[in-house]
Parts: sequence; C-alpha cells; structure tokens
Amino acid sequence: MKKLFTTIFLAALVTLSASAQKDVFITIKHLLGNSPFAFNQASTNDLGNNFSITRVDYYMSKFTLIHDGGTETPVNAGTYILAKGNSNVSVNLGNYNVTNIEGIKFYIGVDMPNNQADPTQWVAPSSLAPQSPSMHWGWASGYRFVALEGRSGANLTTGFEMHGLFNQNYFEQTVMTTGVIDGDAVYINLDADYTQAIKGINVISGPIDHGANATDLVVLQNFRDFVFSPGSGLPNSFNTLANSTKFLIYPNPSNGHSIIKIESSLNEKFKLSIFDVTGRIIQGATSITSPNAEIQIDMPGTYLVELVNSDGDKSFQKLIVR
Repeated sequence: MKKLFTTIFLAALVTLSASAQKDVFITIKHLLGNSPFAFNQASTNDLGNNFSITRVDYYMSKFTLIHDGGTETPVNAGTYILAKGNSNVSVNLGNYNVTNIEGIKFYIGVDMPNNQADPTQWVAPSSLAPQSPSMHWGWASGYRFVALEGRSGANLTTGFEMHGLFNQNYFEQTVMTTGVIDGDAVYINLDADYTQAIKGINVISGPIDHGANATDLVVLQNFRDFVFSPGSGLPNSFNTLANSTKFLIYPNPSNGHSIIKIESSLNEKFKLSIFDVTGRIIQGATSITSPNAEIQIDMPGTYLVELVNSDGDKSFQKLIVR
C-alpha cells in the first residue's frame, strides 16, 4: 500500500503557568434532547411539532468567569466564538488566576460597536470575518446572532428560518457549573440542547423571520433561558467517519512525541488540522490522501487534532504531549 508521510515540527513551546494560573477552556456539546445533535435528525419540540434542523450557527461573546467564591473576571476583550452545529466547540478563553471555576456568563451575538462595523475589516480565522453561509445581515443591522433553519411537519417538508439579530436582543446568560481541572487547564463544559431553541414556537406553520420581534426574538430568548446547561463536555475523541477509516494517535499521552496515523481501505482524501491550547490553528487543513499518513509532533502541549473527509464527516481526538 502506498504511504504518505508528513512531518510537522512545531516551532514554539507552550508556556504553562504555575500556581493558580490556568488556561480556561469552554467546550460545548451539541444535543437534540438527550441525543447527540445531527443535522436532518427528526425530533419534537414541547408543542409536539416534528422538526429537523439543517442549520444552527450562533455567536458567543463578552464572557465573564465566575470563580473562587463568586469572583467575576471578564475574559479578554475581543473573544468571539462562532458556534456551528456540525463542529464541536473547544476554545481557550485565555490564562487566568483561578482556582475553582463556578460558572460562566456570556452573551449570544456580537456587541457594539462591532455589530454595526464593516465585517470585511476582519479576516479569517477571525469569527467576525465574512462567513459562508453569511452571518452578517448588513452594516445597518449587523450580524445574525443566531441563524436557525430546518424543516417541519409530519413528513418534514415545510421549511422554517429564524435569524435573530439587533442590538436590543443582545442577551446575557449565566450557567453555574463546576470547572473540570486537568493539570494547568480548567474546562467549562456546557451542553446545548437545540430542541429548546424552538421551545414554544409553532414551526409547523413554517415561519420565515429574519429580524427582531417575531419567532426570531423567541429563539434568542430561548437561547438565553433554556438552551445551555452544565454538561459533561467533549469526550477525548469523537467520530462520524465510516468504519473503513481508522484514525490513531499513539502514544497518547506521550513523553516526547506522538504519531498520528490514518488508515483507510478506500482511496479517500482528508484534511487534517491541529489546534493548540490557545484555540489557534497550528497546522490547518493539511491535505492527506489515504491509505496511510503519519505526522510526528515533538512539542509539549495539549492539542485538538481534527480529521475531515471530502463528505464533511469528521473525527477528532485530544492529544497530550508531555
């Protein structure tokens, strides 16, 4: 079998702080009720409406950590997350002097003045840069805070779209949850149940609301009041790739280096990305052709390694190099 070998040497060391200084991560697990979230998966809301979701994108911003007896510490200004239902969220919010995380506050949407600013001033990988499909309604109206789309009815044939936006609908929410400490990192793990996003909404009628005062507003209120809850967080691995594909990291954890190996009986093309503990891309979208590929990583740190095939199916694993 043909083998493709790619070696990536990561140049900079990740500095780990001592004492109570910790890298604080937020993770979000996407759900439909008690089941893992999936696009086009039939579900039911509190009104008994059958529905499936084809798009769920939303911004999170203006984070505040609650820790050590109720102390509130704002997260670094300019931290924006664009959460998408097809991508698990694990983002480093920065390094802070905390011992015990007790909760987190955040807003859904984009704050002023950035909400009315020209989105082309931002470039990828910034979450505020132009997106496809678009998350910006126009300079006057600003960003879509939430874009929720799907189909409803007995046969899931009626479309609905609810895009919530506008400054007056920039709502804060608070989730009290205990942070999970892992060495010099602490994880704030949230569950996001998108059946709750359409709580009380008759989606059978096929609402198409892009604005501020109809079902689009109810969706934003539901995000504020019902969608988020304390969660178990991301697993160490996640996989939607076919059984014909094996994605291995060994040893993990390692004391010097690890090998990432991809094996597939099909002649598939993959893209592999590596994220460091700051949430930034260390190696982005490296093209890899099966059947085999090996990547050697020789820098201490904690990483998220993501593998995506041409159909958008993906697998990720947490990698620890000591």
